[in-house]
Amino acid sequence: MDEEWGIHAPMGGDNPNIDKVWGAIALFCTSATENPQNIAQLYQILQLPPYGVKEGIIPIILTAVLLYYKEEVGVYQDGTFIPVLGEEHLELLVKNPERYAVKYFAIEGLRGEVFQELEAILRNPQTKAKRNIRNATLLTVVTPLYQFVKQLPRYTLQTKELSPTALNILTILQKTVEPDELLFKQLPEACDLPPITTNKEKDGITAKQLKTNLITALREINLAYENLLSECQSLLYSAFGVRNETTKLREDLRIRASYLKDKCVEPILKRFTQAVCDETKNDKQWLEALMMIIADKPAESWKDEDVSLFQSKLAELSRKFTNLEAIQGQVKVKQGEGLSARRITVTRSDGEETNHLIWIDSQRESEVNQKVEEILAMLPKDKQLRETILAKLTEKILR
Repeated sequence: MDEEWGIHAPMGGDNPNIDKVWGAIALFCTSATENPQNIAQLYQILQLPPYGVKEGIIPIILTAVLLYYKEEVGVYQDGTFIPVLGEEHLELLVKNPERYAVKYFAIEGLRGEVFQELEAILRNPQTKAKRNIRNATLLTVVTPLYQFVKQLPRYTLQTKELSPTALNILTILQKTVEPDELLFKQLPEACDLPPITTNKEKDGITAKQLKTNLITALREINLAYENLLSECQSLLYSAFGVRNETTKLREDLRIRASYLKDKCVEPILKRFTQAVCDETKNDKQWLEALMMIIADKPAESWKDEDVSLFQSKLAELSRKFTNLEAIQGQVKVKQGEGLSARRITVTRSDGEETNHLIWIDSQRESEVNQKVEEILAMLPKDKQLRETILAKLTEKILR
């Protein structure tokens, strides 16, 4: 018969006192089903009659009990769950037991049914393989949830553009530290289900409903940033009047920007045309680069209000882009004739715009400059009045 070394509960051996102490510690640990119980309380119980255990012996037996119940009993240090109980924790436990607490993770009845449903979609095979991890069974479910939140972009963690259920789940995944509290109380409540207590029996409905609601919410959370990118892609498509389907946005802008990138003087327009022509990035990186230039902020760290900011800045940039396009188109026709172009746009209070392309003869530039100085000398010094006169004058000349 094969023998195996391990930690086992005493089975009525030669020392009944050990049986009693083991039983007292096991009862203390497994009775903490609602809230963690402080280890200092256990020390007090064991040092009093009928046990009368010396303080130095308690950590030894307690360690054996914790190893025996490693799948069911969770250990907390200063209120924080400890997935891996190491030597450093045990050394500190001997000196400061009041800093430690235990809690019993009862996975029975309806809780067991919930666990099985969620384990099927969240199981992380590597978690169980690590033998030193405590409560590995429970952690196969909660660890992927915590890891899921950690890899989300800041935009997703900040946005309010989610359903109430998804927002609630996202909030509790960032705040809840107790695995059983998360799995059996916070997640059900976020999904409009009652807490799953230890005394609830299997019903064949609750666990499946929780699983369905959780999958829907996690999918929504995961797609939040992708939806932001899609929205901004559509805004770019509309702002630049792309005539092809949306998937041709990059190709259309690249061709158009290639004629302008060396003609731009304004910094943001120059950066934009250069980024548009960059073929070293994949489509997602390319789109993020444009969003960064327009909003002057990495898309991953946007807040909801940055979408409106992006939209307003995009309107201004696209207008400059199309104006420069129009000028360059005319320049090609007039090239070699000693003329330079200026595009003047007048926008009225109702939003209507009038665009005019003005050609300046380089041979008469000094004459023009002299006339400009004469006109400016005749205008009043009041800046607002000067600007008003200039606006009216421009509108009348271009009418």
